[in-house]
Amino acid sequence: MSFDASLRALDPDQRAAVLATERETLVRAQVGSGKTTVLVHRAAYLHLVCGVPLERIALVTFTNRAADELRTRLDALLGRSTTPGECWLVGTFHGVASALLRRTARSFTILDDEQAIELAVSVARRLRVKPGRRATLRDRLASDPALAHLAAAVTAERHARGALDFDDLIEHATALLTEEASPAEHVLVDELQDCEPRELRFLRALVGPATGYFAVGDPLQSIYGWRGATPELFAQFTSRCRVLPRSYRSTQTVLVGARAVLGAQPADLGELVPMRGPGATISIVRHHDVTAEAAYLAARLAELHAGGVPWRELAVLCRLRAQVADLVAALATRGVPCVYDLDHVVEPTAPIEAGEPAGVRVLTIHAAKGLEFAHVFVSGANVGVLPLLRDPDAPSARHADPAEERRLLFVALTRAREAVEISYHACPHAYGAFGIASPLLALLPAEVVTRTDRLESAPSDGAWRIGQRVRHARYGQGTITAIAGDTIDCDFGKLGSRAFPRALCPLTSTSPSG
Repeated sequence: MSFDASLRALDPDQRAAVLATERETLVRAQVGSGKTTVLVHRAAYLHLVCGVPLERIALVTFTNRAADELRTRLDALLGRSTTPGECWLVGTFHGVASALLRRTARSFTILDDEQAIELAVSVARRLRVKPGRRATLRDRLASDPALAHLAAAVTAERHARGALDFDDLIEHATALLTEEASPAEHVLVDELQDCEPRELRFLRALVGPATGYFAVGDPLQSIYGWRGATPELFAQFTSRCRVLPRSYRSTQTVLVGARAVLGAQPADLGELVPMRGPGATISIVRHHDVTAEAAYLAARLAELHAGGVPWRELAVLCRLRAQVADLVAALATRGVPCVYDLDHVVEPTAPIEAGEPAGVRVLTIHAAKGLEFAHVFVSGANVGVLPLLRDPDAPSARHADPAEERRLLFVALTRAREAVEISYHACPHAYGAFGIASPLLALLPAEVVTRTDRLESAPSDGAWRIGQRVRHARYGQGTITAIAGDTIDCDFGKLGSRAFPRALCPLTSTSPSG
């Protein structure tokens, strides 16, 4: 399809945004409204119609996956393969910052996350400072005043080695742009609402006095508050905002439910026009625990796959990383192929690549942002988890923002094109959860919901015996060591002993019958 034909195929609001004549244009894109389509059409329009050289167009996004998609779709619109030289300013924030710095012929190496942590730990040891948990060390160095001396020493050590970490890339490129004119005639930004203050400063430096600026995003999908991103950041560049109100992804039923859980928000909910029919109701299911749910999910996912739904079109989403690990383990024992990446789930969207093996995507909600699936299962929506009573990723262990927790559930529901199922557990056993449903589920309108209770009756007194081999979704294989009153004691080897209530026991037997 030619560019002209593709432009004519856009809806009126999409086309108006692509052809905008203002120097600064902010596009508020409702979920599923085609923001990526608008972004790549804008880049193609600037090049093909306005005559802007591709190498003078900066197209900035948050993940390598998103950057690759932008390049691929831009090539398709242009009808040819672009060269790395033409698209040197197309990439992630860190990628574009690195390209700008390398253009100055400065010599430096880039530390990945693990290398940056190793360097920080080595400096801490040299200074005889206890670094604490490695997983949160970088966040604590940036925010904990008690570690200011260590943070300064780590920065000095990086500079002495001629090394930069990802945060350095953004800051050094921003400083460079205050000394030299921006090479970009136009700057296009994806997912503006996800920008934290450091990235916003970089954008301001990249956008010169005469540079065109075009940003797309949705404040209702702002779910990275712990990084410094907020819905209010969306409006800092310009007061004028174009809107893409038509949503093409999810069914009307899913959108009605998703909007209902948002409640009061810092940003206006805005107009939303569903473009699809009603579709299936949102299913809310109560399970006994994660083990019972995994058995159900394994059968349900296999049923959908046998009915023609590819594994990659099925997703199980959770609020916490620990939930992902438990579900993957439980599903894998039941023969369900899973694709997941626990190393990258506090980042904006997970790196799911085309070459990965086929499997059900088991992800945190944060990692699923930017993705879409035919069927979505949201697991463990209990009080204490969604909304979260405490944010484990925050250095200060603060309570999670209630409005952002609502946006998280909104994002989870709107990953689905066809159907959504939300579960909660009567006996969650972990994650700081209580055995009752999230209050956010009560906000779903009755007409778009079907409720099912799969809570099985308690096992009979003779169901368990001392010496019986059992399995727990989190602790693995174990042996029952004692049964006293209402409690069952089980030994899990190196993981120690655990006690469970007899009436709501999360164990499954692996001993031969009899």
